[in-house]
Amino acid sequence: MSTIRSATAVAPANIAFIKYWGVQDAARTLPFNGSISLNLDSCLTTTTVTFDPELRDDEVTIALYGRAAEAASGRPRERVVAQLGRLRALAGVATCARVDSANTFPSDAGIASSAAAFAALTLAGATALGLDLDERQLTVLTRRGGSGSACRSIPTGYVEWRIPEGPFDAARWDEESYAVSLAPPEHWALADVVAVVDAGAKKIGSAENHQLAATSAYFPARLAEIPARLAAARDAIARRDLELLGATMEADAVSMHAVCMTSSPPSFYWNAGTLEIIHAVRAWREGGLAAYFTIDAGPNVHVICADGDRDEVARRLGALPGVQFTIANGAGAGARVVG
Repeated sequence: MSTIRSATAVAPANIAFIKYWGVQDAARTLPFNGSISLNLDSCLTTTTVTFDPELRDDEVTIALYGRAAEAASGRPRERVVAQLGRLRALAGVATCARVDSANTFPSDAGIASSAAAFAALTLAGATALGLDLDERQLTVLTRRGGSGSACRSIPTGYVEWRIPEGPFDAARWDEESYAVSLAPPEHWALADVVAVVDAGAKKIGSAENHQLAATSAYFPARLAEIPARLAAARDAIARRDLELLGATMEADAVSMHAVCMTSSPPSFYWNAGTLEIIHAVRAWREGGLAAYFTIDAGPNVHVICADGDRDEVARRLGALPGVQFTIANGAGAGARVVG
């Protein structure tokens, strides 16, 4: 490549209604189970990738939420450089790149910051290199970047990350494990109000715990429950049935964290603020406010409700002592090129 080529992409974080937890092949990021999620319209990562023949090494700069941009180092930089390497191999080039990335929400706090980051990185990098990839190919390439849930941030709206039927075969699954949109954002006006009880980086990373999941005696029971939950979530989305989605989603969140708490060694993501929100949401529901919780790998809680109830849910969450602040989201589009 003899000229500078650049592209900018925006990608959303997503909240999983049915969680991906546990990997069968860490190198390819192949999960034990499929998952279903919603893209968020306010939790976004914007990334510019510039391939410049004058560069002698990849440069990665990240502006974390509430902080000035800094040069990335260690594992975060290594993961970005590895994904750039996959893109370069597909394009048949060796040009180094400059990556500038910024978030609108806290990173490494259980709000899928790596999903948004790797979806934006992959789309921007592929576009800058002129790679002709369809959406399925983009989701596969994004998944291989090491953040499995990132593949769900490529398609729009309500998204399912599918796994192949039949026995696990790494080579076949690597080609056939991809994400697809179940419905566009406008299909169902849901809101996700994130109640942040700890904006700091979590002490236990998701990648480590994905590999520990199978050490839990409860893990086989969770996997046995997943197919029915996936079917229920698909049905709930198709029919816009919040009660069905909410009940299914809450059961799956508790199931995932039960695996974390019974793995060897165990991990405890919840804190007092997490439990305060769980109890509050259940009480509000008994009082007639249709709201349901889910929790990714962190202490912060996502509360799903009808979009018309968004402001009331945010107000009530903000009044809880353990909540530092809230981030209100609607159903969002997938990753897109913006420059």
